[in-house]
Amino acid sequence: MSETNVGNAAEQGAPGQEVPNIREKGRLLSASEIDRTLVRLAHQIVEKHNGGGNLGLVGIKRRGVPLAERIGRMIESIEKQPVEIGSLDIQFYRDDLSTSGPRPTVTPGAIGFDIADRDIILLDDVLYTGRTIRAALDALFDHGRPRSVRLLVLIDRGHRELPIEAQFVGRVVPTSSREIVEVKLSEVDGSDQVLLVERVD
Repeated sequence: MSETNVGNAAEQGAPGQEVPNIREKGRLLSASEIDRTLVRLAHQIVEKHNGGGNLGLVGIKRRGVPLAERIGRMIESIEKQPVEIGSLDIQFYRDDLSTSGPRPTVTPGAIGFDIADRDIILLDDVLYTGRTIRAALDALFDHGRPRSVRLLVLIDRGHRELPIEAQFVGRVVPTSSREIVEVKLSEVDGSDQVLLVERVD
């Protein structure tokens, strides 16, 4: 596995643990299947929001950002109008970090556009326990008060620990606690595919 793939797997592991040895079990989505899935999700977003006039897409770094960019281009093609796209870095909001110190200062405009009174779609690659999304919502609301926030994920793998659900889901993939869904996107990893891998002792 490359360093980028190891990092992707680590995001679904327990805080502070070393990345385990893993073996590939199978491919869940090919590049063309990812593309078709994103097209479907783009149309669902447009239908849900009666167009894209008030939309803003916010990708969670790292792989949520290229997802936002791709879906944003698709919505622009459908609606013939630009869609604002931003990014959110939540590394200082993760709940595995100490909260005893002061909260980090969020730079105004760091997302890339004003989210106030906008219909925000928050995008991530894999929805697992829900803790990353909770942290992302904390960070998002430090930037302003959107009119609405909906969540889009490419893969929902279950095992939720918080009452967080995605409104737009590419694919639901039931997994065991030993399995990891690994999303690869060309902008980050050099190729497009979704793999199911498993921890091995």
